[in-house]
Amino acid sequence: MTWWRRQRVALTALAVAAVTAVGVHAWLDVIPSLQTQAQTITNVAEGENVQVAGQTMSFRSARWDEFEAPEGMRTVSVRLNAGGGDEATWCRDFTLAEVHGDRVWLDARSAVDVPYDAGEASCRDESFAYEILAVFLVPEDAVGPFHFDIPGELGEVTRFTVEK
Repeated sequence: MTWWRRQRVALTALAVAAVTAVGVHAWLDVIPSLQTQAQTITNVAEGENVQVAGQTMSFRSARWDEFEAPEGMRTVSVRLNAGGGDEATWCRDFTLAEVHGDRVWLDARSAVDVPYDAGEASCRDESFAYEILAVFLVPEDAVGPFHFDIPGELGEVTRFTVEK
């Protein structure tokens, strides 16, 4: 029996692992970086209406420490007025990012005790007017200002500035 024949199972497993590692790297690192480069960011001033994913939205308010947070953390609550139309679709995940830093946070509403009727967690594909409440857990040393980003369609991102 030759060495190749005796090692065929191990060599096959090694080849499958190498292909899987390359696929995971592409999925988690390469594709998101390509999508990030294709973003078009639209900055919106407070009080302006903007179209996102078929929704008409406006920034309503940002509040610090509205909800109880774990020790060493604070909450930042962002409220938007929204209303859909015939073309309304769901939004992707909201993010909060430091303007002068690298830290980015996802909506942590499920980790905080937010009343059910406090507002929607995301965009709706409905045509009625409603309120959106996004809640972020940030470390105590995060003081802002922040960028509140709402991803729309085709790489478009709508950005509101949140200040304390």
